[in-house]
Amino acid sequence: MMRKYIASIVLGACSLAGATAHAQVSGTRLGLRVGLNSATLSGTINSEPRACVGPVFGTVVRFKPSSQGFAVQSELQLSFQGVKTTGTRNTSGQPHTASRRISYLNVPVLLRQYIGKHVYVNVGPQLGIMLGASDSGSASFQKLEAGAVGGVGVEFVSGFFLDVRYNYGLTDINRDPDERQFRQQLSIGGLYNRVAQFSLGYLFGVKDK
Repeated sequence: MMRKYIASIVLGACSLAGATAHAQVSGTRLGLRVGLNSATLSGTINSEPRACVGPVFGTVVRFKPSSQGFAVQSELQLSFQGVKTTGTRNTSGQPHTASRRISYLNVPVLLRQYIGKHVYVNVGPQLGIMLGASDSGSASFQKLEAGAVGGVGVEFVSGFFLDVRYNYGLTDINRDPDERQFRQQLSIGGLYNRVAQFSLGYLFGVKDK
């Protein structure tokens, strides 16, 4: 199933080239972005959570900015997140590090304000659709996740851009009723995605001067 999602992303990327002519007329810029996540899960219990590194890539639609430098950008991205945990084995007592990787199809809608011609600030909501996890625990995860995104970036005249953002999960992704009750009794709280994201991208179409 994962191959089907990746194939869909690749096909969508290929279609951007054919849409470039429209972008030149309307001022809308279509593009691609690829980068790395430094992800963890807030609320991990019985172990020490550490950042898990994974790729992120997808397509970008940045609508024509207003004369005041305001724009809207929508994205479709395949994001590999998760957490590394360090605990002790019950039998040996030795430290043990494990990785739980979760893949998402994320759809952020970002409100963008340009500061000058090239620097910008992003903020907006994000919908995450869980595609799968590296262990059998994925059955106890919420399939849909709401989040908030904020960050900054630099967009060059050539069409390349650098983007740094933070994805803050707002949905408790743990839906196991026994564990949720246990967390409530201990006032621990839920399990939330926390992702720092660094990416490089390219926008097709007419170059801004």
